[in-house]
Amino acid sequence: MTEKIGVSSLRTISVLYDGDIYELACLLLKVHDAKDRGTNSKSRPTINGLAKSYSMLTDVDLNRVMTVMMRSGLPLGAVVEYDADAS
Repeated sequence: MTEKIGVSSLRTISVLYDGDIYELACLLLKVHDAKDRGTNSKSRPTINGLAKSYSMLTDVDLNRVMTVMMRSGLPLGAVVEYDADAS
């Protein structure tokens, strides 16, 4: 089974400013919800996907973002989920 990470656990992780990873994760969850509306699908970003999105949006090197994620102990394949759905 795929590991799930509650979005609030990302609040303390930062690359360029405090809370930047958390803010992007919240946005991506909302975008995925909107995209999935009216379907039987439920798509969610992984930590890896979150890092790639962050790198693409900010032009920060992906390796730098991945290093921050890994140093925070986040498994790259874990799925980011709303806290209520992560347990």
